[in-house]
Amino acid sequence: MAQRIKPADPYGQILLLDDAIRFVGRIKDRKLVTFVRQSNAAPLLDEELSNMVHYQASVKASWDEMFNEKLGKTNWMITSKEKVKLITLFLDDGLLILSTEPESQHDEIIQKIKNLNVKL
Repeated sequence: MAQRIKPADPYGQILLLDDAIRFVGRIKDRKLVTFVRQSNAAPLLDEELSNMVHYQASVKASWDEMFNEKLGKTNWMITSKEKVKLITLFLDDGLLILSTEPESQHDEIIQKIKNLNVKL
């Protein structure tokens, strides 16, 4: 069951796209600026480690930029762990981060987000 989501909340709309999505957040300037979480999805990390994993996503994204000229702009990255799958989508001015259940169909989730056509 998801938190109560306001119809205009694009992050809440993303959370509702798939039952496997645990968390949706927005990183801007290497800081988490907003997030929503499934009400039945207990955080796997404490606050300090959560901040570190969000910062790590930003650092990975900035490192990846050095290859853009030769390989093209990065669209998204996946980190698959035993207990969770981490999805990072590159936006014009930051990152959209998701955590999902490890068995989630990340390609389908990413396509659903692209089809949602919301301003993030």
